[in-house]
Amino acid sequence: MTFEIQVDGIKYGERIPDRFTCKGENISPEIKWKDAPASSKELVLFLDDPDAPRGNFVHWVITGISPAAGSLHENVEKVQKTSEGWIQLKNDFGNFGYGGPCPPASQVHRYVFTLYALVSPLSESDRDDREKLRKLCEIRMVKKVTWIFPYGKK
Repeated sequence: MTFEIQVDGIKYGERIPDRFTCKGENISPEIKWKDAPASSKELVLFLDDPDAPRGNFVHWVITGISPAAGSLHENVEKVQKTSEGWIQLKNDFGNFGYGGPCPPASQVHRYVFTLYALVSPLSESDRDDREKLRKLCEIRMVKKVTWIFPYGKK
């Protein structure tokens, strides 16, 4: 079995529909996974734009996800703690939750979903700082998977 991630309705490397971007409804797409490692206790999802003019731009960080859940539904509420108990950190737009792709005009950027399967759950203090959290995910991960898609105009 292989740990896999999928963005519902989008093939790997395929352009994301406008409805999930700042030009559309700006809602999160459904994210599905399968075969999370049996030893994983928590999943953490990052959405990054590594092509942003000032360096990596973080569009979404969501933690506290049960490996057994199998998916994050479309349009996750934009609050710090969701009704499902997921914890979202502020993105680089300064908001909790998902902030869709929004590259400068006439540019195409790559967007990367990274799903970490962690061997131990996070504490509240582990979520104090996004970059500290990312480093901790790299240390505590059993496995990670990525999903890359382009968005923008050339």
